[in-house]
Amino acid sequence: MIGCETHSTKLRVLKAATDKNVEWDLSSIFDIAWLANSKPPSLGTYSRQIATVDLFAGCGGLSLGIAEAAHSLGLSHSIKLACDIDEAALAVYSNNLSPGAALTDPIERLIDRPFGKRLSSSEKSLLGAVGEIDFLVGGPPCQGHSDLNNHTRRNDPRNDLYGVMSRAGQIFQPRCILIENVPGVQHAKNQVVQRTVRELESIGYQFVSIVLNAADFGVAQNRKRHFTIGTTGAPDRITRLINSLKRSPRPVWWAIGDLSDEDADPVDVFRSAAVHSKENFRRINYLFDNSLHELPNEERPDCHKYKDHSYKSVYGRMYPDRPSPTITSGFGSTGQGRFVHPYRKRTLTPHEAARVQFFPDWFSFSDAGRRQLQKLIGNAVPPKLGYVLALSLLESLT
Repeated sequence: MIGCETHSTKLRVLKAATDKNVEWDLSSIFDIAWLANSKPPSLGTYSRQIATVDLFAGCGGLSLGIAEAAHSLGLSHSIKLACDIDEAALAVYSNNLSPGAALTDPIERLIDRPFGKRLSSSEKSLLGAVGEIDFLVGGPPCQGHSDLNNHTRRNDPRNDLYGVMSRAGQIFQPRCILIENVPGVQHAKNQVVQRTVRELESIGYQFVSIVLNAADFGVAQNRKRHFTIGTTGAPDRITRLINSLKRSPRPVWWAIGDLSDEDADPVDVFRSAAVHSKENFRRINYLFDNSLHELPNEERPDCHKYKDHSYKSVYGRMYPDRPSPTITSGFGSTGQGRFVHPYRKRTLTPHEAARVQFFPDWFSFSDAGRRQLQKLIGNAVPPKLGYVLALSLLESLT
């Protein structure tokens, strides 16, 4: 990904590079320099342009990755349309990525007919406003498929929003379609993935269905996501290209080592940690006082103390020399995962969590409050995954 030239960034990278918990190679130095840059990279003028429509856009992780992939191949990138019902997420997206249009309308009001039907007046207007595109991307709401939602995940009505992507593919007819979700989407009772693939295959697309772990591609985090990838190119070549971009796992300290002393100002929500209850702060102290990373059962709440449970990482402290666990919207709470800082008696700051999610320092989350920040960051797609997928798709089409 694109490097940086600023003096302050170089100093931060050199400081982090001296840490014994991190093994450095050229790729890891290049990536941390990109992450630590406080200013967007300056871009040249390119003769060819890649155009994207981003549905269920969130704060923009996928599109940021696509933009970086395009720029690395000497292509400019424009976002014709971004949609999300979360106004805060779309505001962050617009502030950083400047889409041509940003809509908070529920997408099913704009794309309002099922696959195979003639275009409605709303769909015709949408197509006329957007025009030709290269990428159609989106991450339909995933809570209905998540393994954290044990009771209703296979029957959740939000699962049907996945099918909006096949209808959008029929409307826009892009060269590439990229749909992101949690791995459990493959097992939804209404077979949303299988149905979407069948529909789009009927109009000429070929597909790759794949689960990727962000840790395999340079993100300092174990985060598995399912991708349904449609293309007018050769799908077997896409898989080979994706595999060629794999990297050795990077530890969480690689991503946040230069940020560990920034939590001194509690007024700066982005750069300060959440305040914990007296009991949870006692649990954090117990971990450090006893040089532990797992909290013993006797120090846990009664629901863990007196029952068998599989939540060993909950209330845990991160290992500095391993990738982080999946960053969720609960990363500010000790009771929602292994989110205690490796060396500080606190959970991760939003800034640190954004780094672990592979968002560069210049990407602004504006003045969002703590809970909103945790939701924006925890629900995002790591841009590096968007970069890997887009680069593989673009190279497969040449």
